[in-house]
This record gives sequence, C-alpha cells and structure tokens, in this order.
Amino acid sequence: MAKSLRSKWRRKMKAIKRERYGKKELEKLKLVIGSAKKGDSKDIDMTDLRELVNVVPLPGASHTNIENDDNEKSMEVDKKARIFDPVTLKDQHGNYPVWMSSHKKKKIVKVQRKLNKIKKKKLK
Repeated sequence: MAKSLRSKWRRKMKAIKRERYGKKELEKLKLVIGSAKKGDSKDIDMTDLRELVNVVPLPGASHTNIENDDNEKSMEVDKKARIFDPVTLKDQHGNYPVWMSSHKKKKIVKVQRKLNKIKKKKLK
C-alpha cells in the first residue's frame, strides 16, 4: 500500500490491536498449557452418555445396535461413469464437463467449426 494517511492509521491501529490481543492470547495459552500439564482436563467421557440417553431406532432401519455400524459393507453406486471424447471433450450425451468454463466451451466450438469448414473445402 502507498503511504497515505489512511494506510498509516490502519497500520498504527493494527499494531495497537496486535499488542493488546497478544497479551490476552498469551494469558489464555498459559492457562491451557498449565491445565494440560496438571492433567485436570475438562473433556467429557462420552461412554457414560449411552446410559443416560434412550436411543430409539428408526422404523425400517436394518441396524438394531450401534456396534453394528462398524461391520457395514461398502455401498454400491448405480451411477455410470461418463465417457468423454478426448478431441471434443463432450460426453456420450453431448454435454461438456461441469468443471469446464463457458469461455473454454465457446473456444472449443469455434475451433471445431473452423476444422469442419476446412474439411468441407478439401472434399470439394
């Protein structure tokens, strides 16, 4: 940035904030490190919550227990992969990929038209 008054003011205020918040951050870090060294962490043991919470299975659900989720098999996907033509970059339905920008699509169409014109002239 240039050395305008606004830039100087912003730089000055950021330095003040950095100093002020730096002190607060240092105090919080010391507090966290101190409690971690002592071992009196305030983490919650989630195993006790199973006894307190009544889990109701959904109607029509195949799993009755929570432990069965680990034994699940991989899901089959019915979606077929699209096949793209390397020259035109279109799939079997004539659509361009989702990730392609509109400018790139227009450029490809323009190039294809030029090539078709050249081919038609050669055939005559």
